Amino acid sequence: MKLRLILKTTTKKDKEISIKFNIAPSKHSGFINFINMALNQNKPVIITFEKISKSGEKQESKIVGTFKFEGKDDPGLKQLEEEIEDKEKKRKKQHQKRVQK
Repeated sequence: MKLRLILKTTTKKDKEISIKFNIAPSKHSGFINFINMALNQNKPVIITFEKISKSGEKQESKIVGTFKFEGKDDPGLKQLEEEIEDKEKKRKKQHQKRVQK
């Protein structure tokens, strides 16, 4: 399964544009947990950016935004969460089999 973060906006001429970021399979569970927590607690989410130079120096961007998640398909979210949990369990089982050999 693939999971992507999609950001959408519109231009001055009302043309929709978007950018998509793939979320690594190892981050699926954490990402879903974060979204569920934000939904359940009805708290705002702050988005910021961090610039990291080649030398490893970090600098926070001057751009920041705040928004709230809202569920448009709660059963669908639950199903996605269950799929990710099942996938994690299968991966761990396979890893245990490999370690035991």
